[in-house]
Amino acid sequence: MIGFPFFYLIFVALIFELKSKGILSLALSPLFYIDSIFWIVTGIGLQRMKQWAWYTFGAAQFFATYMNALNLVNYSDSDLKGYSFVLTLLIQFTAFRVVQGELRVPYLFPRLKWWESGIAGMHHLQAEIYHSRSPMGMSMTQLLDISVRGCFLKSHLDFEPFEKVKIRINAYGQEVDIPGQIVWNAKSTVTHPKGIGIRFYDLNRKRKRKVKVVSKRFEREKEKNEVTRLPTASA
Repeated sequence: MIGFPFFYLIFVALIFELKSKGILSLALSPLFYIDSIFWIVTGIGLQRMKQWAWYTFGAAQFFATYMNALNLVNYSDSDLKGYSFVLTLLIQFTAFRVVQGELRVPYLFPRLKWWESGIAGMHHLQAEIYHSRSPMGMSMTQLLDISVRGCFLKSHLDFEPFEKVKIRINAYGQEVDIPGQIVWNAKSTVTHPKGIGIRFYDLNRKRKRKVKVVSKRFEREKEKNEVTRLPTASA
């Protein structure tokens, strides 16, 4: 994404069969520079696992689609314009799915109900986090959301970005140690309690299977807990 300006010019020149005049017009257009800025910023945001990268990515996709349409109408010499445009849409959709899978995950967007965020009794799992900030090397914490990609833990501690930790979960008959990396220190807000987002890595098949079991059971219990709370909330 950081190399978007260079690679995009080559890509559209080939896919839309642009001549030198069309390439030059594109390279000098303000829209090209605006979109390039969005793609570069998105690339930096994804490297640093920033939430705002999701929104800059959406803007970059929009401007890229608009530019592709302009290139098709004004500069393309291709005999297969429709197919070329559909191909660009498929490529953009693939990029969307990849980025969505990386960012729309528990460690950056935990699935927490806003009305539960300040409730001490909200549904959670007990977990242990092993790190260097405790004299014991370990702290007990509350796990509020989890998938095979990562988890969100309620914690009063602040960690360094990309600090490596280990999570130990013993629930639903599954005991598993999961290596992870801190990607988000969440401040206490209306929608989130103070906590940390952890991205998992080095998940072998056995660990992944156990995490899936815990995740599915936990989600079912959260849904059941939500249903039982509804009458009280509406009373």
